[in-house]
Amino acid sequence: MARSQWSEIEARGVLEAWRRSGLPLERYARQRGIVPQRLHWWKRKLSALEKLSAPTPEPELLPVRVKSDSRRGEPVTVLLRTGHMLKVSHGFDEDAFARVVALLEGA
Repeated sequence: MARSQWSEIEARGVLEAWRRSGLPLERYARQRGIVPQRLHWWKRKLSALEKLSAPTPEPELLPVRVKSDSRRGEPVTVLLRTGHMLKVSHGFDEDAFARVVALLEGA
């Protein structure tokens, strides 16, 4: 492997040999005339590739119970021309709402 660049297969082989040796990475690299940063770089690159190709778990469907509550609901937001914002919920008093709108709009 005197070439300046390694293929992925060559890098995997060198890293596997390093792991089997039980030596610290820097010591293993220097004994074989390899720059330690090269092994660190390949170690990070191959680790990232493995994470990308790792299977993602299937989403899990869980049972739910829908509870109907006719007293509740999402509030409705009304934006008036004056810039006032009113929020009303289900079951609001329409007459009172009309009076508030008239008062805020200056009618």
